[in-house]
Amino acid sequence: MDKTEAYDATSVLSDKESVEVDLMAERPEQGSSYLAFFNVVCVVAGTGTLGLPYSLRLGGWISIGIMMLSLFMSTYTAILLMKCLYYNGKYRLSSYQEVGRHAFGKAGYITVWCFHTSIVLGAPIMYLILAGTQMQSLVDNTAITLKAWVWIAAAVVAVPFITMKTLKEVAVMSVFGALATLVLVIVAVRGSVMDMSNPKYDTVGHANVILKNLPSTVASISICFGGNVVYMHVEEAMRYPKSWNRVVAAALGVCSILYLATAIPGYITYGDQAESPILTNLPADTFTKVGTIVIIIHVILAAPILLTSFALEFERLTDITVARRGKVMERVYRTLSRLVVIGFCGGIACTVPYFGDFLSLLGALGNCTLIFVLPILCYFKLIGWRQMRWYELVWCAIIVIIGVISAVIGSIDAIKALRIDFLSDSANQ
Repeated sequence: MDKTEAYDATSVLSDKESVEVDLMAERPEQGSSYLAFFNVVCVVAGTGTLGLPYSLRLGGWISIGIMMLSLFMSTYTAILLMKCLYYNGKYRLSSYQEVGRHAFGKAGYITVWCFHTSIVLGAPIMYLILAGTQMQSLVDNTAITLKAWVWIAAAVVAVPFITMKTLKEVAVMSVFGALATLVLVIVAVRGSVMDMSNPKYDTVGHANVILKNLPSTVASISICFGGNVVYMHVEEAMRYPKSWNRVVAAALGVCSILYLATAIPGYITYGDQAESPILTNLPADTFTKVGTIVIIIHVILAAPILLTSFALEFERLTDITVARRGKVMERVYRTLSRLVVIGFCGGIACTVPYFGDFLSLLGALGNCTLIFVLPILCYFKLIGWRQMRWYELVWCAIIVIIGVISAVIGSIDAIKALRIDFLSDSANQ
């Protein structure tokens, strides 16, 4: 590929019809838009839903407005990012990393790769920790340790991750993952409504806005819309790529409905006593146990989607393809590489004592940068900003500013938490 071919952004304007025919045509071998929809919902909604009542506790009722603003911003940047994949009208870029490389050269590739990897490997690690912890809480009378439960969760996740090659196959699992999220929301809403008559919460406080906590609230809610790490692979597995804008808008809209359904009754009931996850506040009954089981199911179904996104890029870089390796050896190399990946995630989940706060640092910085900042910068570089109207430029500027602030504040909070972890660990030795 020569430099002119890679960076000729003006060609996208020369023949729009040919772009649509060549690059946005139907892909009969791929999956439906419905599977893409469930993929996005499964990854984006996730277990972050259960932390939103606590986000309202931090910022007050204004957090509802922040949530809606995050919805509009993340939908807009998801559409811009997908346009970057087709920016030159000659071929589709393969990944977010390639978008960074075409926009800013090697530095752009490395930057996107670092942020992207921190999310697509870090989130599954946290999923394994969460699944192991919840499994242990369900059967806490057994002699099985937390580390053993984490490895059991890793073994379960490894089955679809290794046997299913692309997101087209994994997408079938995402349907059940999205349904699990819906059940989780129902459990949370039911418990919150039941506790409204609990005298324990008669004196809880509610605030309209808590200014000192507002930056942290913006950071935490913005992260709940993080799906850019898999969007390219989800769109690649769609039969009708021209439906992407509608699919991502509908999926993020559904996620927002689930967020509001959980956050509002949770904050009304528990107010300044809301915890994260909200299951900690809910009545300790059968329905809450069902919620715990659903969390386990969800994270085990969501983890392979993120891991597959990482694996697809790694396999492209290392030429683990049928054309290069042959059908049998491609399968062998792919299986071995994915076993190493799941082993790495399981090992980190078991051995790092306060990985959660470390991941919060990477998550805040990585998610906010990947969701809000980089899509706009890459779009400006690859396609240009001159054809945009003034109010679009203002909107883009607002998104970038919020993304930077969220990344910085979230990182500062994570660093403070890490410092406390280190001090506490030293004091106990």
